[in-house]
Amino acid sequence: MERNCSLHISLDRSDRLTYILLNVGLGTRFIKEEYTVDEKGRGSWQCLTDTGVLVVYDATKTYAITAYVATQPKVSAMYKGNTPSWVFKMVGKNKVHAEMQNKVKY
Repeated sequence: MERNCSLHISLDRSDRLTYILLNVGLGTRFIKEEYTVDEKGRGSWQCLTDTGVLVVYDATKTYAITAYVATQPKVSAMYKGNTPSWVFKMVGKNKVHAEMQNKVKY
């Protein structure tokens, strides 16, 4: 069986992913995608879903690395200051979930 997510999301971040799935929903489509390169030179895709969750994939979009509820600063950076108002509303609605996502343990 082939795994389509990293050990980080499936082991280290399983509580956060469970919280997202139960309280926000992962979403069904991407509304914004951005390619980034980290300090070690590794590329990844950050994909904002229609529920306000950011899912990070490897450079080839083969597997998910992590997922988290988006925050206003992150979304503003993705849209480079031209964030649509409906995206701000969506992220604002999820603010409490963004604050709770790392505090809850299942």
